[in-house]
Amino acid sequence: MFSPIQETFRNISKEKGLFFSSLISLITIFVLLDTFIFGVFNLNDFKAKMENSNQAIVYVKTMTEDEISAFQGKLLKVNGIQTIKYVSKESALQLLEKELKVDLSDEENPLQDSFYVYIDKNSNVNALKEELLKNPEVTELDMRTQTIERTNQFSKNLDKLVLFGGVGSIIIAAILIMNITSFGVRLRRREIRDLVATGVSGMAIKITYFLEGLILVLFSSIIGFGIFWKLQKFIVEGINLLRSGIIGNSTDKELLGIYLISLLVGVIITFFSNFIGLHGYYRVKDKKVKPVSNNKNTENEKK
Repeated sequence: MFSPIQETFRNISKEKGLFFSSLISLITIFVLLDTFIFGVFNLNDFKAKMENSNQAIVYVKTMTEDEISAFQGKLLKVNGIQTIKYVSKESALQLLEKELKVDLSDEENPLQDSFYVYIDKNSNVNALKEELLKNPEVTELDMRTQTIERTNQFSKNLDKLVLFGGVGSIIIAAILIMNITSFGVRLRRREIRDLVATGVSGMAIKITYFLEGLILVLFSSIIGFGIFWKLQKFIVEGINLLRSGIIGNSTDKELLGIYLISLLVGVIITFFSNFIGLHGYYRVKDKKVKPVSNNKNTENEKK
């Protein structure tokens, strides 16, 4: 009786060279895939930090609490403002004392109440600047227009890079994984046809080669993740030494997420290639029967 599990291990034992060459190829793919996913995660973190630096400081005249609340509501309605943070002149003075390590309590406070305005990356910075200066409550505006515009443009370019790079990398990885995991099926096409001809169901054979591909994906993803884990530690340590702020230490949960994503991609592709993509390999093609010519019969009748 045909057993998919026994047949899977028989195929692996029979074609050890093919199995290990496929394993090495898949390990390389999973290392690259894990590294790319890791880069996307950290690139998004870096982009978020960069966008949070897009801020302007709006200095305002002295107002009552009700006037401050009303002005906050007015600011939040301005197109292009994400969030705001109010800092009183007393709080600002205390922060200044901590930074300078001096006591300024006996001095007159020369600072002003202010709002830290965080700007949306899709905002029109010049129009926003004009809109803020129209308010009579505003006494001064600290807004680095050109820097914010460059940061916003860079952020948009990063979005495109992540989108197109991500889609392209996943498609390439999917094609490579599919070709490698389905290579055994293509190589044993005649053997599969013989099994089907002897009465073995196509589904049982599909399960056999799916299990073989699944074993390949599981082993290669685990080994590939181990190599990636060592590699990402080296990358993180190196970039942290440069103090670029691009990549920080990833948590165990984030690393587990990276592994599960790459594993899921591999399993889905293996399932698709065996049960859908190579469906025709598990069927016996009907032999074409040539119609018998009636010419001879006609000639006999004439005789």
